[in-house]
Amino acid sequence: FIGEGGTSTGDFHEALNMAAVWKLPLILVIENNRYAFSTPARLQYAAARLSDRGAGYGVAAETVDGNDPDAMADAFRRAVDRGRAGEGPTLIEAMLGRMRGHSEGDDSLKVVPAGELAGYRAADPVPAYARRLQEEGVMDAAFRERLEERIAAMVETAIARAIDAPPPTDEVALRPVFASSPPERESREAPAVHTGRLAGETTYVDAINQALLEEMERDESVVLMGQDIGVFEGAFRTTRGLHARWPERVLDTPIAESGTLGIAIGAALLGWRPVVEMQFADFISCGFNQLVNVAAKLYYRWQVPCPIVVRLPSGGGVGAGPFHSQNPEGWFAQTAGIKVVCPATAADAMGLLKAAIRDPNPVMVFEHKFLYRRVKSALPEGDAVARIGEARVMRAGKHLTLIGYGASTWTCLEAADELAKGGVEAEVVDLRTLVPYDEETVLASVRRTGRALVVHEAPLTLGFGAEVAARLADAAFPWLDAPIRRVTYPDRPVPYAKNLEKVLLPDKGKVAAAARELLAF
Repeated sequence: FIGEGGTSTGDFHEALNMAAVWKLPLILVIENNRYAFSTPARLQYAAARLSDRGAGYGVAAETVDGNDPDAMADAFRRAVDRGRAGEGPTLIEAMLGRMRGHSEGDDSLKVVPAGELAGYRAADPVPAYARRLQEEGVMDAAFRERLEERIAAMVETAIARAIDAPPPTDEVALRPVFASSPPERESREAPAVHTGRLAGETTYVDAINQALLEEMERDESVVLMGQDIGVFEGAFRTTRGLHARWPERVLDTPIAESGTLGIAIGAALLGWRPVVEMQFADFISCGFNQLVNVAAKLYYRWQVPCPIVVRLPSGGGVGAGPFHSQNPEGWFAQTAGIKVVCPATAADAMGLLKAAIRDPNPVMVFEHKFLYRRVKSALPEGDAVARIGEARVMRAGKHLTLIGYGASTWTCLEAADELAKGGVEAEVVDLRTLVPYDEETVLASVRRTGRALVVHEAPLTLGFGAEVAARLADAAFPWLDAPIRRVTYPDRPVPYAKNLEKVLLPDKGKVAAAARELLAF
């Protein structure tokens, strides 16, 4: 159900298009009362009827008198029959009248002309249908009076119970935003044999493909959704071979990030484990609302898990320009209810993705595309599921701590090699996940070294390094021998020219220079 004002949003159009393409048994009802809050229909859309929009998407549609229960019942019957027959969605525009404000006390009813309002009230379906039933001899005046008295009593009782109900306890405000993982469940299929596990060193991108393969083998509720991930096997070939094996579980979607995420959230609530690929992390902005206002809040509101994974090829260094090079992990790290994973190694790319798929919460996996075919490592034996929320010391040291994640972990390691030439032993901590944040590991390292330098490719202002620095300033202040510093991408878009992008990206030289400044403080 949607109001006519809501049909102007992109979600409405993406949902209709996807439902039509996939022939989903969707019945979408527009409650058209001719005003969105206070905006009349003539200022909302130019179509003569909103049901006319259905034809443009290949959707059956009709306009019905929403005040007529029999007409509505007939329309629903046709729509249900169509959906159950596999004929796809139906759009029903139910014409109504504006008889109340948008919300209690907002005074928005004043925009409805008096004569128009009188007509709507005269057509009020409750008394109008009661009169019709009397005229048809279905009920008499005495029965109607008894019925209305009973309804009034029920309403008064409900109001009294609501008013008298105690408020929630304070503890409810502090209930968890993340569902805890249940005990390991048995696979719905035969145990995975890990077919195709590569011997020796494996690239980052092949490790992702292997993780998807093993999780789809292990659990038939895992489904993949995204643009060009089917026969084409993904823009970066991360779904290579998967559509050929599971064509009904590796689903190409239209270019509709919000619509895809919305369907994934609904599927997760119905027991599936969707893995959605954004072709580039930058495009997640087109689905932002579904993640931060729907998926992230579900468990806190209802205590119902929403196990979806969103894979995001992110980052620069490949000359992809301002619309294909961003690092937007900070947008989601501050949203309660979303886990944020940023693997740096091929082993973590596999292990953390497997963990994300099994996690009962929304998890965003940022895969730095510069690493896809430049980083290799041996994959662990066995199931190889990593733990979300654990940082790792990648290199031990005693003079200062370099903190990174994703591609910046390698920048830190390169800078540590450079510093070692001058006798400086830098410790390198790979955060691996931003949410949950492993404060204990980071704090322990900084206590040992007394100095902290945070490195990331996201912009300086409100990048995740700001959070790391703030927490260290609060918890590690007695052990600090110098200010906490950050080396990041500056606050500006990514240029297309590689030489210009290189000027802005953090690199080992910039990190080493900042480290020497800290050591000399």
